[in-house]
Amino acid sequence: MADALGTLRRFLLLTGLYYAGAVMASLYLRTPEDITLFWPSAGIGFALVVSWGKRWAVVVPFAVIALHLTVLPVPETFLPYSIASNTIAALVAGWYAERARRGDGLHLRTADGLMLLRGGLLLAATSATIGTAGLLHAGIVDPSHTLRAWVLWAMGDALGITTFTPAFSVLLADGGLREGLWRDRVGRREQVAWGLGLILSLAGIVTAGNSGNLYALGLVSLPLALLLWAAVRFSPLTTMVGTILVVTFISLLTGLGLGGFTRPLTLLDSSVLMLLLILISVIPVLLAIATYEQRHTAIALYTRATRDPLTGLLNRSTFEERAREKLAGDAHRDLSLLYLDLDHFKLVNDSASHVAGDDMIRTVGGLVSAEFGDDALVARTGGDEFAVLVPVTESAAITCGRRLLASIDGLRIAWQDQMLTAAASIGIAHSRAPHGDFDTLLSHADAACFAAKEYGGNRLVAASREGDELKVRTASMRSALQVREALDQRRFTLYCQPIVPLDPLATTKRNFEILLRWTDADGAPRAPAELIAAAERYRLGPRLDRYVVDAVLHWLETHPEYADTIHHCGINLGGGTLVDEEFSDYFAARLRRSSVPAERLCLEITETNVVRDRTRAQRFIKRMRDLGCRFALDDFGTGFCSFGYLQHLDVDYLKIDGSFVRDLGNSELAEAVVRSITEIAHVLDKRTVAEQAETRAQLDSLRAMGVDYAQGYAISRPQPIDAFFEDVATLRIA
Repeated sequence: MADALGTLRRFLLLTGLYYAGAVMASLYLRTPEDITLFWPSAGIGFALVVSWGKRWAVVVPFAVIALHLTVLPVPETFLPYSIASNTIAALVAGWYAERARRGDGLHLRTADGLMLLRGGLLLAATSATIGTAGLLHAGIVDPSHTLRAWVLWAMGDALGITTFTPAFSVLLADGGLREGLWRDRVGRREQVAWGLGLILSLAGIVTAGNSGNLYALGLVSLPLALLLWAAVRFSPLTTMVGTILVVTFISLLTGLGLGGFTRPLTLLDSSVLMLLLILISVIPVLLAIATYEQRHTAIALYTRATRDPLTGLLNRSTFEERAREKLAGDAHRDLSLLYLDLDHFKLVNDSASHVAGDDMIRTVGGLVSAEFGDDALVARTGGDEFAVLVPVTESAAITCGRRLLASIDGLRIAWQDQMLTAAASIGIAHSRAPHGDFDTLLSHADAACFAAKEYGGNRLVAASREGDELKVRTASMRSALQVREALDQRRFTLYCQPIVPLDPLATTKRNFEILLRWTDADGAPRAPAELIAAAERYRLGPRLDRYVVDAVLHWLETHPEYADTIHHCGINLGGGTLVDEEFSDYFAARLRRSSVPAERLCLEITETNVVRDRTRAQRFIKRMRDLGCRFALDDFGTGFCSFGYLQHLDVDYLKIDGSFVRDLGNSELAEAVVRSITEIAHVLDKRTVAEQAETRAQLDSLRAMGVDYAQGYAISRPQPIDAFFEDVATLRIA
C-alpha cells in the first residue's frame, strides 16, 4: 500500500512538472498558427525516461491532455498528434539513452552529457516530424510553411532539452549522483558576488532593451560569462540552475516582446535567437561537467595515493607522514600509538580463501575505525596490520585497545559453510610532549605488539610496562634489519671448527662444522648467537641458510684439491629452513649442479626443531638422504621425549649438547646422560659427537664412555676456512 501511494505521489508530481513546463511554453503563442519557441516539457520528459526508465513516459500523455483541456485548446484532429509526438519522442529518446549506456547508470561525465545531447536531438527530430504532420492534417499550418513549422518545433524541443534535461536528470537520479553536487566549495562571499552579478547582468539587458539600443541583446555575453564562471568555480547543479534561469529569462524577454525587445517574426530571426539560447544552455553545462569530471578524477587519484583500497583507511606512507606532522605539531597533548596485528590470519586465507580474508580485513578495519574518534589517525599498514595514532593518555589508550580486542574476539563472519573468527595482538607506545621522533615510537609499538604475539596473542602489551624486556626485543628487531643488510652486502665469513675422532684408529679425513661470522656496516665483528637468534625470530633463517650452503659449495668447488680430504662437512639448518619447501627444492638443484659429492655434507638440525614438525622434518631428511647427504641431530638431550622418536629418525650422528659435556667431572647426572645417549646411539647404529669439550679431562672422560667424536676449544677454536684447510694439526687429537 505504501509503495502504491509513493508511486501515485511521484506520478502526480511529475505530471505537474511536465504540465507546468507546457503552460509556460503556451505563453509564447499569440495566434493559433504560432509554434512555441521554447518547450521545457521536452527536457523534463527526457530527463524522466533517462532517470527512471521508459515506463514513466506514461506521464506525458496525461500532462498533454490536461494542457489541452485547461490552457491550450486544439482541434480534435490534432490532439492525437500532440500526444503521440511528445510520448513517442520521449520513448525513442529513452530507448537510445538506455542503449547508449548499455546498462551503466547515469554519471556526471562528458560522455554522458554528449549522450544526452544526441538523445535530445533525436527526440526533437522525432517530435517535430510527428507534430508537423499533425499541424498539416489539422489544417493549423499551411503546407507552404511546413519547413518553418518543423524547424521551429524541433528547435523549441531542443532548447527545452538543453536547458532542463541536465538539471532534472541529476535531480531525478539516485542519491549517489546528486550527493555533493549542490555544495559549493567556494566561500560565501564569492557566491554572493556571483549571484549579484547575475541579477545585475539580467537587469542590464532589460535596461538596454528599454532604452531602444539596437545591440541590447549583445549584453547576453554578461550572464554567459557568469555561467562560465560558475562552471569553473561552483558545483554543477549551481551552473545548471543558473542556466535555466538565464535561458528562461532571455527567452521570455525576446519571445514575448518584453523589455523593449521585438518578437522574432521570420524563420531566420527565430532560428538565430533559438540557436543563441541553445549555445548559452549547452556551453556552461558541458564545461561544468568537464570540470567536475576533472576534479573527480583528481580526487580519485589522491584517494588512491593516500588510502588503502580495501578498507578505505589511510595507507602506510600517508599515515607515517601525518603522524610525523602530529608529533611535531601537538606540543601540549599526549599521543598514543597502537599497533595491531591479527593472530593466525594466514589460516583464514588458507582454509577459506583470500576473498574471505579480504572480507575479514574490511570488517576489522571498520571496527578499528569505529573505536576511535575523528581526531585519530587510523591506517592499514600491511596485510593484516593496523596502526592508530590517537591523542589520549596511555591508560585511555589501553582501555580503548582492550575494548577493541574484545570486539575483534567476538567477531563472527559467515563464509559459505564456515564461521570465521578473529583475534589480534596490540602493542601500545605512549609519547608525552615534547614528542620524540615517529620511528622510535613505531619501533616501540611494533616491539610491544610482537611481545603480545609471543605471549600467546589476543592480548595487549604497553611498551612502558615491559621495561628491559622490550628493549631487548627492539634491539633484536634492529639486529634482524642488520642481518638482512649484511646478507645483501655479503658481509659474512666462513669459519670451520674441527670434529675429531676419539678413537686413534679412526679415519684421518677431515670432519668439521661450518660456523658463520659477520661484521656490521662499520666493519666491527658481531656475535654469531645474535645473528642466529635474529634470523630465526624474524624468518630470515632460510635466506641465511641458502647463503651458507651456496658459499660453502662455492668454496669447495673452487678448491677441488681439498675435496678428497673431507669426511664430512657439517652445515647447520634452522627450524624455518627445515619446513621450507622452496629451500628443499633449491638445495636439491644446487647439489645436482655441484661437483662436490653430496655424501661429504652433513646437515645439522636441532632436536627442538624436529619435534616441532616431525612429519615435515622426516620428509626433508628422506629427500636429502636420497641425494646422498648425511644428518646430525644437534643439541641432543635438551629436547622432549628424545629417545621416543629416535628410532624413526634417520640421522647419522647425535651431537650431545655442550651443557652436559661441560659438567663432566662435576655432575653425576651429566655423566649418566652422556653415557646413556652414547649407548642408545650405538644400539641404533649411530655415532655420537660431544660438543663444547673444553678440557683434556673432558676428552678423556668422553673417550672412556665410548663417545665417537669431540668438538670444542680443547681441540681447536674456529678458524677461517682457508686457515683451517692449511692446518694439518686439526685432523686428530694429539
